[in-house]
Amino acid sequence: MDLLKAREKPEMLTALELLDKRMTLSYSEKQYMATLSKGFDGEVLFDSFMEKHVFANAIVINDVSLVLGSTSFQIDSIMLTSDTLYLYEVKNYQGNFTNRNTHFLTTASQEIENPLNQLNRTTMLLSKLLRKWHVTLPIKSFVVFIHPTFILYEAKITDPFIFPSQLKHHFDTVNHQSGALTDKVYSLAQKLIKETKKELPYQRQLPCYSFEILKKGLLCSLCGSMNLTITTKKGECRACGQSTPIKELLLSQVKAFRSLFPEVHITSNMMYEWCGKRLTKRRIAVLLNEAFEKTSYGKSTHYL
Repeated sequence: MDLLKAREKPEMLTALELLDKRMTLSYSEKQYMATLSKGFDGEVLFDSFMEKHVFANAIVINDVSLVLGSTSFQIDSIMLTSDTLYLYEVKNYQGNFTNRNTHFLTTASQEIENPLNQLNRTTMLLSKLLRKWHVTLPIKSFVVFIHPTFILYEAKITDPFIFPSQLKHHFDTVNHQSGALTDKVYSLAQKLIKETKKELPYQRQLPCYSFEILKKGLLCSLCGSMNLTITTKKGECRACGQSTPIKELLLSQVKAFRSLFPEVHITSNMMYEWCGKRLTKRRIAVLLNEAFEKTSYGKSTHYL
């Protein structure tokens, strides 16, 4: 198996997690963050299962975001073999559900959309895009229910669902049916990666925030607490006991700042404020000089 595009944590999820440590999110924002986190965890679990059980000549591309005309669509995972494009929509549902065709029903009588609807739409759009590219590789699409506790009552045998206990058998079948990859398949893989779009600017979808309203301080690398004892070489968390080198603590906060304020220059003064004045400006400047390229000098010094 050749992994050409690894999965990355969604920028929206990363930003919400960063904000959650420095401001109070609303209930709905926390719920949305939890949903994104659960979905990402399921996709990572699927990736590990695929890595363990796929031995075939295959190309795997994760997090594929494509555009057909004015319509955008996303695919969790694509696997290309010698004669088939496998499309996977991964769901990390837990517990008991009942199939009601257009929707699933939870034991609490909550309705959620049948993921088959999304799968059919995505498959149709990808088919049209492949025809536009003059590619004739057939598509086999599946919804993968990855959580081991998931149960779907009244499931139809004809539905393209893969349940946790069936996933290994599915990959075993792929392994036995796959042949040598052709230049045509590699060309399609590169085309899919090239055409994959970045996420929409996630700042537009985030709750309103500014530098002034966010909590300032150094965060524990393990639990996220700001209750740290700072020594010459490290920061020790009073909440969980984690010990982290000072440079690592600072650089993680530089990364967080860049995620939340991508248009703002990194300066020693800015990081002094961002880190809650827990480190001296001189110490911050020394560490930034070691880690980043300095551009300009004097009062306008900032780091790339």
